[in-house]
Amino acid sequence: METMMGYIEESAAQCRRNIEQASQLVQPAVDLYTKKEYNRILIIASGSSYNGSCLAKYFVEKVLKVRTEVVTSFTFNHYETIFDEKTFVFGAGQSGRSTNTNDALQKARDHGLTAIGLTGNVESVMKEHCDLCLNWGMGIEKIGFVTKGVVTLGLYYMLFAIEAGKAKGLISAEEAAGYYEQLKQACDTMDQTVEKAKVWYAANEAELTDLKRVQILGYGPNHAVALEGALKIAETTGHAATAYEMEEFLHGPSIETNAERTVIIVDSLGQPSDRAVKMYESVHELTSRVYLITNRKIDDPKVLTINHHLDEHFSVLFNVIPFQVISAMGRDKWVNPLDEARKRMNDIMGSKAPKTGNEVGL
Repeated sequence: METMMGYIEESAAQCRRNIEQASQLVQPAVDLYTKKEYNRILIIASGSSYNGSCLAKYFVEKVLKVRTEVVTSFTFNHYETIFDEKTFVFGAGQSGRSTNTNDALQKARDHGLTAIGLTGNVESVMKEHCDLCLNWGMGIEKIGFVTKGVVTLGLYYMLFAIEAGKAKGLISAEEAAGYYEQLKQACDTMDQTVEKAKVWYAANEAELTDLKRVQILGYGPNHAVALEGALKIAETTGHAATAYEMEEFLHGPSIETNAERTVIIVDSLGQPSDRAVKMYESVHELTSRVYLITNRKIDDPKVLTINHHLDEHFSVLFNVIPFQVISAMGRDKWVNPLDEARKRMNDIMGSKAPKTGNEVGL
């Protein structure tokens, strides 16, 4: 029987496979990208595909030296009015059945933009709405609360940036090799983080199964980790969870924080790391339910120390795992009494195209 935890445990191995076959995996997108000059990369997605895309946004910008934006499918469909042929579009959806994302890809094409669809099912209806429909290398994931799909999507964009950067002469072969080495180390750290997160969860199980209201703080690339963490906790445990850019937490959101609130802070090796630790210490003025994910050794059972010295752009691949573990454990303990009603609501709203019978592993 497939489980969320099983897919979490499989993620590192899938990422290793994707790194090993990186050139093959991303070459079709690279070939299309290098045919002309682009001044903007626009990624369109919803839900976890949106968050997975955000994981890599800053790395893509850094390597390709082009403005990279991630926008929700609904917003693009209803509010995007400026169309420049120098915009390169990705539309991502794990099942390929998101009506909003497919409509957005079609809108991009209708306005003369190059549009690539990324999915786990290249035979889905998505292929009818894009110039090129590609599998991002997620493998099999049959549970709707996706985990493996998120990290493999973020990794896909990173691999695309490295290969496109090499092809355009923006990075050297040596620089590319350095990035690949860090990504391989990140995969090893992913495996270690799964086991550490289980121990961390067990040590704090009483609180982490009684969350009530969760505020998750992150910065830079790891703000995307906070976004995905909040979504995953909300959809699997039924507890309200909100993500904030770390500094923005001080500009209003902290006013609601009290003794019943749980605050989780995601640290990385970015420049604001010292401030993240200071935030962890200061939030104790409001609540004792404060957790920190960091590479620093701090003697506190609520601190999850992940041993690494990797660039913050790659830390997203394992910093998201503790939230996936919380969610997997929480899902085992909670049954949504409104699950059938929610399914009816989604059917009324038509957020997904009907299944066609070819949804292998989705």
